[in-house]
Amino acid sequence: MGPPHFGPFGWENRGVFVFENGRIIGGDNRQYSTGTYGVSGDRVTAELKVYYYGPPRTVFGEKSEEFTIDLDGTVQEGVIDATVSRGDKAQLELQYRLTRRMGLQTP
Repeated sequence: MGPPHFGPFGWENRGVFVFENGRIIGGDNRQYSTGTYGVSGDRVTAELKVYYYGPPRTVFGEKSEEFTIDLDGTVQEGVIDATVSRGDKAQLELQYRLTRRMGLQTP
């Protein structure tokens, strides 16, 4: 699933995430993330550790090289609409839309 976020110009594409067996990994041209996720009915939750490389410039408006985010959303027809937040910056929430592009192939 690719994780676009809603920015000043509408939905912006932000990279790729792979969801498999409770584990999530992903990234884009400035960061990579690892964590876990769970699904209950149409509800999806995840906790990810985000690592920036190069000059950090996060969507949270700071220069942290690593931090943890929580994702809370709903899934419908291959689309997760979610809120992403940080425990240390509770006043900031981002809206993410993750769209399934393909399933993983089994060997």
